Amino acid sequence: MIKKIFFAALCSLLVVSAWAQAPSIVGTDYVRPAIHYVEEGTNYVNSDVFFKLRSQDKETGLDFVEFALNGADFMRYKNPFQLLEEGKYDISYRGFDNSGNLELPKTLSVIVDNTAPDTMIKTTAPLYNDGVVVYCSADTKWYVSAADIVGGSGVAAGYMGTDLNSLKMSGNGKESEQTYVSLDGEGPVNLYYTAIDNVGNLSPIKVVSVTIDKTAPVVSLANSNRLINKDEEYMIFPSENVVDEEGRVIVSTSETVSFTAKDELSGVDAIYVKVNDGDYTKYVEPIKFTQNAVYKIEVKAIDNVGNVSDPVMYTFYVDQITPNSEVDIIDRSGNLIPATTPANAQ
Repeated sequence: MIKKIFFAALCSLLVVSAWAQAPSIVGTDYVRPAIHYVEEGTNYVNSDVFFKLRSQDKETGLDFVEFALNGADFMRYKNPFQLLEEGKYDISYRGFDNSGNLELPKTLSVIVDNTAPDTMIKTTAPLYNDGVVVYCSADTKWYVSAADIVGGSGVAAGYMGTDLNSLKMSGNGKESEQTYVSLDGEGPVNLYYTAIDNVGNLSPIKVVSVTIDKTAPVVSLANSNRLINKDEEYMIFPSENVVDEEGRVIVSTSETVSFTAKDELSGVDAIYVKVNDGDYTKYVEPIKFTQNAVYKIEVKAIDNVGNVSDPVMYTFYVDQITPNSEVDIIDRSGNLIPATTPANAQ
């Protein structure tokens, strides 16, 4: 006969019933706690959890408690025990009193998960790699992508930051507006990231080294190889130094105008030009002027992480006016000799 008041129970020692909230910050000093996590009736634990059996009998008293793992033979319970290997376990347990009454076995099913999630760092836009350095813009959005093992407890949180000892929670390992992080400043930085699952397994902290480029390229006229002498001063032609009275850059139909751009970090990706009221087109070769007119050309450049310069406006005047030459009659000293006519010679 089994007494109704005979009671045996299993509880986990030094754990909480569920991990209500992952830590907001983790670092190199993280220590995994003992955690019991429950989701949709499934129990998940890590191997830091202990299982403690307790039983009571109000009549003749308890003789012993025994337990079995995954259908194996029952064994006497003495002290709280751990499950060190991963996998699913059925823990059966029962009590035996001093009157010889044996309790019907009860079973607790648990999944032991000691494996941390796999992690990757991702961005919403491609990064630029020049073969040595990886670049991003200040607008680049970063997030941690994490996946737990099949049958595991699931990803609880992703973490990232530039301080190795203080990585802040950033979502749950899936892309969303709430998980995005942007980097401040300009120049090289180390971005650290990791993730944690619902039983406290922390992935190894990884790092990506990136250089933030938030400065757009600087556009200018490219230097020509031609040197001219204008008013006793040598100048590159055409250039921004050779202008007419209205400040327009003087060019000729026999010359071409080239544009260039400079970017100190990720480098220039492309230059775009707009002639007069036309559309922007990619600049691929020097511009040649074919008629006597005034040209207004807007030039802008984009670097390899998407920073776009403000358009620079150039006004060009095509010089097709011929020189106006005259002859002066002078003496040996360079003095102008007045002309003498028969009328004024008398």
